[in-house]
Amino acid sequence: MWLPNLADVAWLTQQLSHHAAALGLPGPVATVELLDARLTHPHRPESPRCRGWATCLATPDDGPPVQLYVKGYPDRGTSEAAWLHDRRQRPEARSTHLPDLDLVVWRFPEDPRLPTLPTLVAPGAAARVLPPGVRDVLGLPAGVEPRVTVVRYQPEASITLRLEAGFDSAPAVFAKHLAEGDVAEIGARHQALWSMSDPRRGLRIAEPLAVDPARGVLWTRGVGGLPLTESVAADGLPTATRPLGAMLAALHATPVTTTDEVGVDALLVEARKKADKLVRAHPAIAPLVADLVTTATRRRDDIVRARVGALHGDFHLDQLVSSQHGPVLVDLDAMVHGPPELDLAEFLVDLALRDLPETVTRKVARELLASYATASGSPVDAALLAVCADAEFLNRCYRHLRRHSPGWQSDLEAELGRQAAVASLLRC
Repeated sequence: MWLPNLADVAWLTQQLSHHAAALGLPGPVATVELLDARLTHPHRPESPRCRGWATCLATPDDGPPVQLYVKGYPDRGTSEAAWLHDRRQRPEARSTHLPDLDLVVWRFPEDPRLPTLPTLVAPGAAARVLPPGVRDVLGLPAGVEPRVTVVRYQPEASITLRLEAGFDSAPAVFAKHLAEGDVAEIGARHQALWSMSDPRRGLRIAEPLAVDPARGVLWTRGVGGLPLTESVAADGLPTATRPLGAMLAALHATPVTTTDEVGVDALLVEARKKADKLVRAHPAIAPLVADLVTTATRRRDDIVRARVGALHGDFHLDQLVSSQHGPVLVDLDAMVHGPPELDLAEFLVDLALRDLPETVTRKVARELLASYATASGSPVDAALLAVCADAEFLNRCYRHLRRHSPGWQSDLEAELGRQAAVASLLRC
């Protein structure tokens, strides 16, 4: 099949409607809401190495919405082999093979690599797998099931769930189910960070509650507040984010170890690979991308000091939750070792691309860089920050190619046109 079709809502609606009976739907599909769509090996979607997937809400004419995970393969034989492998690995589970489309479809909460997911969300099942400490925090009466809400779902990778007792003022806990990674190691690192944190100053993180290595689940206490992006208006962000420099410096100074390390040269290698793929898929952007890569490579020689520390690994505004003591850092399972400027660059690139008022982004960026340098006791290396930002900006642009949704070329060109806004924040 032509895998980019998975990001085309009209095509997806037509095909799911046509195969409604095979998928167990009560009738033709009236509407489809595309939640996400991705391609691997995206610069050559016709390649036998390419795979594609989509998550969507399909609403039949006569029934409630059904969430589906649809995975596409380049040919019938490959899709059938994948489906048969899934059936052997999970004989009790259900997936549907649509051979004429080279698709395999899972109905949520079925997922081929997240085996605990059905237990965590199924009525009457979640309470049976709650660790004692988690049950105590929730305050669940005997025989009562928690209310479960999906926060974020990445098929075959991870899901984050919010569990609540269902009564007013009850605390919440979060369960993160991972397909990869040593959950015990991640939990131990999280516990070590918690022992170094202080709710009144410096490092503030969500409290780890339990680790379930057998099921691949991390449990944390919910922070008693809303995500920072939901609780603070744009003009209040400079004040709300003022503690971030000290918080990030405290995280980078911790002695926790990780098995993954990211270096400057590795960032440049990856940036060149993604740049080549972008240009191969959309040659019109070649001059812009070539200039970006050339500039980043030249800046490599200007780096004065490349420090290494424990990084968050995915640091941006959505990883912060409001609390009475200030912002709390969450989602610490992707930590790596690398230059501190990488966390700073990820935050600043994301900030520049959020469509916030320029006066707000500049104030937030200026405070973050200044307070980080003061708290860490060392100036931020300007050349290294710029290299990391160039690499992260290319990574953000690459997402348009991976999603391959209709009109992705114009979206990519628009994103590349915002490089100057990113660069301006680095000089605040």
